[in-house]
Amino acid sequence: MRKLYLILAALSNIYFVALQVASPGTFWGTVFGYNIIWFLLSIALIALYFMDRYKVWSKVSDNLKNAFFGISLFLIIISSINLIFIVHPNLAQKEEQVDYVIVLGGGITKDAELTDSIKNRLSVAAEYLKKNPDAIAVVTGGKGPFSPCPEADVLKPYLESLGIEGERVLAENKAKDTIQNFQFSARLLAETQNKTLEEILESPVTVVTSDFHLARAERLARRLGYKEVYGVASRTPPLFILSGYGREILCYIKLNLRIVFTRQPSKMVE
Repeated sequence: MRKLYLILAALSNIYFVALQVASPGTFWGTVFGYNIIWFLLSIALIALYFMDRYKVWSKVSDNLKNAFFGISLFLIIISSINLIFIVHPNLAQKEEQVDYVIVLGGGITKDAELTDSIKNRLSVAAEYLKKNPDAIAVVTGGKGPFSPCPEADVLKPYLESLGIEGERVLAENKAKDTIQNFQFSARLLAETQNKTLEEILESPVTVVTSDFHLARAERLARRLGYKEVYGVASRTPPLFILSGYGREILCYIKLNLRIVFTRQPSKMVE
């Protein structure tokens, strides 16, 4: 068992380093982001190794051991339940007709370049927009703490370079999170399309984002008042699958707690 702790600690550290190397200059690629959890996990595993080696665990009372294992089992069950919802978003079908397509951002590098993950989202969005030539797209993303400019200002020209006409692409460049992505996009559409907010919310809309993020994005959209929401998912690069879904489990649990205790987010009003 001791060797297993060390092996898992080494793998966790290797994964942490690989994530940093694969995403230089982005929020995800800094030690201030979620990825630090893999380094902390390695520290915890090393601590378990020494506890086992020096028989510290055997000195712990049975009550504390039972509490530890009980809490661990509870967290595993809760995480598994949330993961089931995460992997079952409402995917768009070929026959639906949508008026708007909202493409969610996910961060740019310090040099104002798009990551491969975001390029995948935009490629999927471009393909979908070509199959729905009457739909208007909104690329949404503001300026993050490590970004040189608003993300939407980079997303729009890239989507246009994939063959989507500029007049079909609106840039919402103030949102700081997924909730604001939907709030600000709806208001931008209402303003530019000369419609009321309620008319925008009642119109069919497709959300484009990474596969691990899609279910939560759809849920947020519905809580904010969007009546008919479809989803189109881009594939997450293999290296980021474990990190992406792990982070999303925490975010989904956080959203559930927020809804239970605050009833937020709630429907937008004029």
